[in-house]
Formats: sequence, C-alpha cells, structure tokens
Amino acid sequence: MSFDVFLQRFVGGEPAEVRTESVRPVLMTSSHSGPDEYGYFIVTFPDGVDVELSAKGLDGSGSFTGCAFHTRGLSSNLAAFIFEVAKAGDMVILPAMEDFVPILSAPEQRNELPPDLQSGNREPVLCRSAAELEVLLSGGHAAWQKYLSQVLKQHGVQTPE
Repeated sequence: MSFDVFLQRFVGGEPAEVRTESVRPVLMTSSHSGPDEYGYFIVTFPDGVDVELSAKGLDGSGSFTGCAFHTRGLSSNLAAFIFEVAKAGDMVILPAMEDFVPILSAPEQRNELPPDLQSGNREPVLCRSAAELEVLLSGGHAAWQKYLSQVLKQHGVQTPE
C-alpha cells in the first residue's frame, strides 16, 4: 500500500504529451535505479525516504503524459523532487487523498484543466515551492498512515506509533 501522487499534463482539458527531455534531467540528478520493464524507477533520497516512480515512456520508448509517485514516507526531499518533476513537465499534481484538490505547478495550468477539475468544492491551488507542496500533501499522507495502521492492526501486524 502506498500514498499515491499523480502528475498529469493537460492541454485543452485533455491529457497531453510531456517533453521527456525536460523531465529526464530532474530524474538524472537523483539517486535511482530503473526503469524496469514496466517503466518503474526507485528513487532514494539522503534522508532515507524512497519512492516508486511509475513513468512509462519517460525513457522515450512511448507516450508520456504523466507519472505517479507511490510513496510510503513524506519528506522535504521527496516533496522537492515531486515539485521539480511537475515544474519541468508542466504537470498538475493530483494527490489521491480525501480533501482532493488539483495542485498547479504553474498558473497557466488552471485554464488547461478538464472541466471537472476546474469546478467543484475546492478550487485548484497554485503551489509556488516544494515547502508549500509538502504542507499540501502532509494531511493526505497522515490520513493514509492512519488508515494503513488500522488495516495492519486488523491483520495482527504491529505498527510503530
């Protein structure tokens, strides 16, 4: 189980190609392995947090319209990496969390969102820094940790509190 954060580029309300030559250099500055045959990378940060990055097509082997970060921990290094990948690829950050709100990495993205992401209970938020992104993701990550703990306890697995 993981707390998932999706990045997607939109043009005219539809998924759009990401310039891989803009995103690849961000990945190359990290400590990582991969991709495997399914397009997954494992990225490790100096603080001990790692993330599984699903980015099929980032290597140029096919279409690349976005990616997903399957996280088990949250740190400032991870938030900075997600933010830099989003900025480099002109992608919107879409965390899988209860209080979901599209997180824009550039103000122009607001007009490119699909209609269902432009309207709703919560307006899209413009994120200007990795620190802001970490704050925006922290509530969803904490809720995921609580849920994971509950599921593991139901199956008799002890979790650190």
